[in-house]
Amino acid sequence: MTLFKQLLNNPHGRDFVVGDLHGNLARLEKALEYHQFRPEVDRVVAVGDLINRGADSLNTLRLLSEPWFFSVAGNHERLLSQHRHALLQRQLEAPARQRLKTAGADWLLDAYDALNDDKWADLITEILNLISQMPLMIQIGNGTRAVGVVHAELPDWEWSRSVSRLERIKKVRFWDQAREEPTIEPILSGRTQFQSLLRGDHQDRAVNGIAWVIHGHSILNAPRRAGNRLWIDTGAYENQPDRGLSVVEVGESLTVTTHFRDLRIRTERFAPHYQPRFSVAVS
Repeated sequence: MTLFKQLLNNPHGRDFVVGDLHGNLARLEKALEYHQFRPEVDRVVAVGDLINRGADSLNTLRLLSEPWFFSVAGNHERLLSQHRHALLQRQLEAPARQRLKTAGADWLLDAYDALNDDKWADLITEILNLISQMPLMIQIGNGTRAVGVVHAELPDWEWSRSVSRLERIKKVRFWDQAREEPTIEPILSGRTQFQSLLRGDHQDRAVNGIAWVIHGHSILNAPRRAGNRLWIDTGAYENQPDRGLSVVEVGESLTVTTHFRDLRIRTERFAPHYQPRFSVAVS
């Protein structure tokens, strides 16, 4: 099994992509109710960071067991996997514990401290098994209307070449080791393209071989696009009125609804990107 997952076209239902959840299961449930989500035919794909900071990380992560829910991994899932052996052996050292606490993993550390050995072993095994199922890239559909989902950013401007990088790495090996994979770590934690977005650089640059690429990881007040790339993390876990959860309904155009903490709801539509292929002059 590889770190890339393909979802076939969904002719009988709708597909939604949601921003970083960070344990905010109740917010997701409320948003799906608004969209009249039907689990028997519709699907949800998350951009990663299902855990930490919010109120219900464990049950948010457990959504991965539902047949209608899929998610790429984010840097928060990667963080747990990098400490998997210390967590399994219950031998967290102080620096690792502090790193987890800083990331908002109090839900995990509280269980680590409170549960007896058997219950802890059951819990951490379940958590790590769920994380180890997660790909780093998901493609929804195929052909000219396919939509890609990643957490942070792609290491290559050709969708297929980024897929090829992942297919060279065994999923089990990736999730079982703490060592970073330099060629693909930007997918989990890169912000170079996001910083370019904020500066206004390369606003028409597109990823080739895919209709859209949807990103999370970096918080914005509202979803933003550049070319065929769309960032949708609007800070669902932050306790501020102008933060919320963004939900994308996938189609030829993307319909993006942001459900704000102060109960406002704003919907935007992003038309397909038809700019010519980006090229770099070589001297």
